[in-house]
Amino acid sequence: MRKITLGVASVLVLCIFLGSAVAFGNTKLSLWSGYPEMMPFYEKVAEDYQKLHPEVEVEILAYNLRDHEQKLSVTIPTDTVADIVEISDYAMRKFVEAGFIPPNPPDIDAMLKSGSYSQFAIDHLTYGSNTYGIPLFRGRQVMFWNKTMFAEEGLPGAPTNWDEVIDYSQKLARYDEQGNLTRSGISLRISGGGSGVAEKWWFWLYPAGGTIIEKCPDGKYRAGYDNEAGQEALKLYIDLLYKYHVDDHEIKHDSEAFALELTAMFTRESWVVGYMQQYAPDVEYDTAPLPRYKRAGTIENLVNLHVTRPCKDPEIAWDLIKFILQPEYQTYLFETVGWLPARDDIDYSPVYEKIPQYRNFLEIPEDFEFFGYEPIACFDEIQTKLAERLVDAFLDQGLVDNPEGIARVIHEAAEETNSILRENELYHEE
Repeated sequence: MRKITLGVASVLVLCIFLGSAVAFGNTKLSLWSGYPEMMPFYEKVAEDYQKLHPEVEVEILAYNLRDHEQKLSVTIPTDTVADIVEISDYAMRKFVEAGFIPPNPPDIDAMLKSGSYSQFAIDHLTYGSNTYGIPLFRGRQVMFWNKTMFAEEGLPGAPTNWDEVIDYSQKLARYDEQGNLTRSGISLRISGGGSGVAEKWWFWLYPAGGTIIEKCPDGKYRAGYDNEAGQEALKLYIDLLYKYHVDDHEIKHDSEAFALELTAMFTRESWVVGYMQQYAPDVEYDTAPLPRYKRAGTIENLVNLHVTRPCKDPEIAWDLIKFILQPEYQTYLFETVGWLPARDDIDYSPVYEKIPQYRNFLEIPEDFEFFGYEPIACFDEIQTKLAERLVDAFLDQGLVDNPEGIARVIHEAAEETNSILRENELYHEE
């Protein structure tokens, strides 16, 4: 197992995070988040910061993710955005490329490269010769599974491969006398706006050997799913929905279904642990690595903090960010909210010894690969368009035992992906 806990930060790194002298005056800072569950964390940090700096007022606003991204699309180009924004690197890239986001100052660049963050993080926040933003937390996926339901069926634990996913889902699903599904064997992301449907499908596409876009030797890209892997990943969904009927569009889904015990398992990030602590503390559940197929892996999706161009006091804004990123608050974030902190130089084992469901987010099997969003501005558009096609496909029962139909859906989606790459001069010509 790869244990991603690297011990206590060095004195040098600590000094970098504490920062140098900043001239404080009466200042009001605003911070926007795309995750409402982060509000208690930000409120605590702001309160503690204001005890040290009472002359600094911090205003926190949180929106649901899609509204947040849409709001940033309007306010960043017009310089009406908050002083500090929290956003995924894939969603921010288009603003960076357009020159709307200033690069990191030297001390923040040094902090990012100090050894506290992975090379993966550094690479994804480096554009040209500059770095932009610094990670606060990250999304990794695991399988959540209900221990009580599995025990009732005599199942040893979470499925470790696709065959077990299909087998276990059928054993765990429940139906009423009319054959309506009353408890799903597995909850799939099959609807919803934005790019999330494609992202969640990616977690099955990758083990099958595919990816959303693949980088070619010339540095350009092409769709990475117009192949057997893409067809198998779509077929898995169609079979689970219609051939085996272990999930459908009528039953509740995702974290709500898991908390209400209306599903036996689903895949999601670590925030679900915090959600379960708040809404379903009596549910017996655990986590496990994502099921394997032809290979094994999990996503690494960074969520970062940026100081924006219209910020009138960027030094104070960056000082607040440094305060947020201290080990005390990174650990507090993990334990209370559930999102996995981005710093790799902190020992989080006390947290998952207390809350064992966190262990599988940090103790990664040796043969698991990390994959993530390619740092190109059009990636979000690619995933959003793919998600729209997948949502339609998941409604098509005619795709059951229809390899030609599945291949056609995948091919047409990939053609659109490649068209977007061409429009952005990023397509790899054969």
